[in-house]
Amino acid sequence: MAITVTLPDRVPLVLTHLIADVNGTLTDRGRLIDGVADRISRLRELLEVHLLTADTYGTLPDIAAELGGVTAQRVRSGAEKAAVARRLTAETCAAVGNGRNDEPVLRAVTLGIAVIGPEGASPHALAAADVVCTSVTSALDLLLDPRALAATLRP
Repeated sequence: MAITVTLPDRVPLVLTHLIADVNGTLTDRGRLIDGVADRISRLRELLEVHLLTADTYGTLPDIAAELGGVTAQRVRSGAEKAAVARRLTAETCAAVGNGRNDEPVLRAVTLGIAVIGPEGASPHALAAADVVCTSVTSALDLLLDPRALAATLRP
């Protein structure tokens, strides 16, 4: 299981994990955004999916159950998110997030994707990201299409 992104004059990115923020990224005010469940289901065939969230709305158990087969963990800080990435081997991780507490994990992983969604995005997350998308579905679609992702990352 892996996603490989081939870039000119660079070592290919080989991704085996996706770390996803929940609130403001996969959800809008605690409710899963349309199209996310289908895309996560397809990504689970390629990557281990990990939900890391402060769980502002208290919906993590419901979201994890709806997405089935994903690891879900409440965290207190961005530093804790980055520590999880390092334990998983950050060089094999992609992360998707929108909040200020996502900045550390977006910097730590080999591929950080910031999302400007219905709850907005922190400029700290945007500055830390390798890619910025205007929706979580666009971000997940890039992961599902390594050639499109390579076109975005091309030097």
